[in-house]
Amino acid sequence: MTVVDGPGTKVAAVTRAAVQLADGRELPSEVTVWTAGFGVPDLAARSGLSTDGVGRLLTDETLTSVDDERILAAGDSAAPSGQPLRMSCLNATPLGARAADTVLSRIAGRRPDLLHQGLYAQCISLGRSAGIYQFANRSDVAVWVHIDAGLGARIKEKVCEAIPGHLSGEARKPGSFRLHRVPGGAAKRRQILSAQQVQTPAATDQQA
Repeated sequence: MTVVDGPGTKVAAVTRAAVQLADGRELPSEVTVWTAGFGVPDLAARSGLSTDGVGRLLTDETLTSVDDERILAAGDSAAPSGQPLRMSCLNATPLGARAADTVLSRIAGRRPDLLHQGLYAQCISLGRSAGIYQFANRSDVAVWVHIDAGLGARIKEKVCEAIPGHLSGEARKPGSFRLHRVPGGAAKRRQILSAQQVQTPAATDQQA
């Protein structure tokens, strides 16, 4: 495999037989696979709030900004304790519900619960007729069971269709969405955060 990098390598056009780069080069290609990554809105960074390297708002484990307790973040724009969860609807939806619970807890004068996200799968679509649904443990580590090909694509499509259902269900009956309260995944996260706390003082000592 050859990686083409550096100035002028931005893709300018894709034809049936080649990929044209900004510097005028043309790379022959019988099959071109487009890929894309996730992006983070720049609102937090533009507001002068603390963010991680890609612009996610730095929060504590209640999803509250480390700079201002009146500000919360959820989903792909949040970096709780500097350890953001994998960008996905599986994480974003429960994080939104967790942020709402934090607000409601504060209004009621209660201490908000800490993040304890429990997961169960990773999935991806590969076109309209193929996909992979990879089962995982509660800490988001893949296990040996997976479903692929056409059935995997149909399951992924059902996952996408379920998101509006969660939102409308919560609108009709507030509090009915409970995935963010399901136990699991917390032990592994606590382990990661504990290791982070140990490493941070060590790094500070080395710099001193």
